[in-house]
Amino acid sequence: MPAAPRSQFVTITAWLSLALALVGVLTGLLQWAMFAASPADQGLLDALTAGGGSGLPLPPSLLWVFDHLGLLLLASLLSSVLLAVASWGLLQRREWGRFGFIVLLAGGALLTLAGAFAFDGLMGDLNARAGFDPANVDPLLANLQAAMRMAIYAAALLIGILHGAIVWKLCTPAVRAEFH
Repeated sequence: MPAAPRSQFVTITAWLSLALALVGVLTGLLQWAMFAASPADQGLLDALTAGGGSGLPLPPSLLWVFDHLGLLLLASLLSSVLLAVASWGLLQRREWGRFGFIVLLAGGALLTLAGAFAFDGLMGDLNARAGFDPANVDPLLANLQAAMRMAIYAAALLIGILHGAIVWKLCTPAVRAEFH
């Protein structure tokens, strides 16, 4: 059986994703090096919490991020490496590359949506801890926060739609026929 013609969609998607993944790997290595080289003192965290005199404790979710920053940086670096490998497999028209790319797209869309909800919850938690209602301070501030929330959810939705469209295209019979 002759090989299916190679579509421009797969080639361009693979090259763009490979380039972005390699940028992610380089920045991830730089972030990891900066994290490893920085002192382990609590100065920044103390300045942000009640220890710094603000009297406002940070939400547990934000403290968790500070406590696990190294692990989060490593996870980000690993995800960039996985995307680079999957993109290379996609470019080479390997079935494992197509499958891995689809899994990463679906996971990325879900994590983006979860991140939007987490950020919205964090903003609400920060306002509640401060006893702060933006509408009582300035209606423009309340409008700004509402617009920011809407933009975050809209961006998450658009990313989900884009990832879904790419997954759909990668699952069409014509594109699937390119892979072995």
